[in-house]
Amino acid sequence: NRIIEYSFYALFFLVPLILTPWNYELFEFNKMLFVYLGTVIITAAWAIRMILNRKLILRRTPFDIPILLFLLSQILSTIFSIDPRTSLLGYYSRFHGGLLSTTAYILLYYAFVSNMDKKKTLNTVHCLLTTAVLVAAYGILEHFGIDKNLWVQDVQNRVFSTLGQPNWLAAYLVTLIFIPISFARRRLANYALVAIFYLTLLYTKSRSGILGFALGYLVFWSISKFRPLKTFLLVSCFLLLVSFLDGLRWIPQVAKYTSGVKSSNTPEVRSVTGTQLETGGSESGDIRKIVWKGAIRIWRRYPLFGSGVETFAYSYYNFRPAEHNLVSEWDFLYNKAHNEYLNFLATTGIFGLGTYLLLQIWFVIWSLKIVNSLKIENCKFIIALISGYIGLSVSNFFGFSTVPVALLFFLFPAFALTYETQT
Repeated sequence: NRIIEYSFYALFFLVPLILTPWNYELFEFNKMLFVYLGTVIITAAWAIRMILNRKLILRRTPFDIPILLFLLSQILSTIFSIDPRTSLLGYYSRFHGGLLSTTAYILLYYAFVSNMDKKKTLNTVHCLLTTAVLVAAYGILEHFGIDKNLWVQDVQNRVFSTLGQPNWLAAYLVTLIFIPISFARRRLANYALVAIFYLTLLYTKSRSGILGFALGYLVFWSISKFRPLKTFLLVSCFLLLVSFLDGLRWIPQVAKYTSGVKSSNTPEVRSVTGTQLETGGSESGDIRKIVWKGAIRIWRRYPLFGSGVETFAYSYYNFRPAEHNLVSEWDFLYNKAHNEYLNFLATTGIFGLGTYLLLQIWFVIWSLKIVNSLKIENCKFIIALISGYIGLSVSNFFGFSTVPVALLFFLFPAFALTYETQT
C-alpha cells in the first residue's frame, strides 16, 4: 500500500518537472516514459496486494461506463487504423495519445480509486500544488531571462517553463488554479499560489489559456453562489489588478507606444521553432480554420472509427485544403488538428469523440449532484475540480492534451470520488 501511495505522490510531483537535453523530444517523450514506469510500479504493487489479501481489490465507480466506452473506442480505432503501430504507441517524438498511453491512464485511475482515501488524496493534491509552484516560479524567472540563452524560442516573450510550450503550460495552470482558490479561506498561502499561477498564466500569453481560466472562474463562483463573498471580492480584485498592470502589454495600441521605451534593452529576437499554431503567430487563427477544415474532411472519409488513433499526420495530407498552400506554413508538418475535439473526430470518428464528450459530461453532472447534496463549504474542492475540468476543455478546444494535463484529465474524477466518499 505504501508503494502505491508514494508512487502516486512521485508521479504527480515529478511528471511536470521532467525534461532531458539528451534526446530529440525534450519534454513529452520523457514525461510519458515516466508515466509508464509509474504505471508499471503501481499496477504491480496493486496486483501483489490483491494476491496477499486473496481477493479482488477493484472499486466500481460511477464513471465505469464512459471510461470503458472510451477505451473501447480507442481499441476499435486502433484495430481499423491506417497505421496500427502508430495508433498503439502514439505519433513519433511525443509517443503520447496512443492506445498504450490511454490504457496507462485508465489503469492509474482504477488504481487510485481502489487504493487511496480522502487523506491520501489531499496529500496527492499537496504534491501536485508543490510541483505546480515550482513550474510556475520557473516560468516567472524565464520571463526575466533566467534561461534566455538556452532556447531557440523567445522564451522571455512567452514562457513555457518545464512543459515545453506556452499553451501547454497555460492549460496545466488553468486546470489547477481553482484548487488553491477553493482553499483560500483557510490559509493566506493559498492566495500566494493563486498569484503565482495567474501571473505565470499571463506570461504565457496564451489566449486559449486565458479564455479557459475566465470561463472556469465564472463556473467556480457561480456554483459556489459567490460564497464566501469576502474571498470572492479579494481574489477578484487582486486578479483584476494584476491583469490591468500586466495586461497593458496585450493591447496593441499601448504596445505600439511602449515598445520603443525598451528598445535599448530588448534582446535580439531569436528564430522560432514549431508551427504558428504552437508559437502563437499572427496568422494562427486563419491557419487553424484551414486545419480544422481538413480534420472534418478526414472524418467524412472515416466517419465511425476515424483514420486511427494518433494518425492525423498521415491522414491530413490526403485531405488537406488547397488554401493551406497559400499560407506561410504551407510546408509544415501537422500531426495534430490543434483542436482536441476535431482531432478525436478525425482520428477516432464519431464513436471516439462521442465517448470522449460523454466522459466529460458524465463527470460534470455527477459532480454537480454531489455539490447539490452537500453544503457549499464542504464541497469547494469538488467545485474546483469541475472548474479546472471545464477550463481545460476550453483550452483544449484550441489545442491538444499533453502528458501532465492528460494525467489530470483522467485522475480528477478519481480525486473527486475518493474525496466525496468520506465527506
